[in-house]
Amino acid sequence: MKMRARHRTALLACTAAFALQAQAQSLHPLLTPPAAQRYPEELSREMQRIAGGTTAQERARQLVAALAKSLAQPREGIRTLVVPERPIAGQLSAVAIVPPSSKPGVPIGVCLQQGIVGEDGQMTHTNIGMLQIASSGSVAPHLWTGERVGAEVDGKLQAACAPYRTGYITYIQSAAPG
Repeated sequence: MKMRARHRTALLACTAAFALQAQAQSLHPLLTPPAAQRYPEELSREMQRIAGGTTAQERARQLVAALAKSLAQPREGIRTLVVPERPIAGQLSAVAIVPPSSKPGVPIGVCLQQGIVGEDGQMTHTNIGMLQIASSGSVAPHLWTGERVGAEVDGKLQAACAPYRTGYITYIQSAAPG
């Protein structure tokens, strides 16, 4: 009788260990060490380099929080995260294009946009830089040669990152799963 109880306990312990391992394997790489510790610091440093000021550090913190929440919920489709959620004209904002859960190895694209006052005194919503967050947690500038200035559509300014987002979605769609 004691042998059966020990055997059952061992079997339950193995089952629990396999369940924990399967759960850990299903987490996005950016939610597990060492990537989870690496990318917030690198993202903040790169955003600070591009945009300067304390607002860049705050946007980096907001983006890390939004990514943590989004990546914890597996999804099939491509997601777009914007921080702050409803930016006002001229304000620094970050747009992240997140691949579906089936493509965890595809980097997350990040576009920074801000209103820039030109020589004519008019504010133009401008894409000021792009980054990629790799599944390893490294963050690097993303070279892109597309349109960087927001257009005016029906009296409203189109987001300056809209062309980048469109191009990045195409990139994600053409990437192999895994």
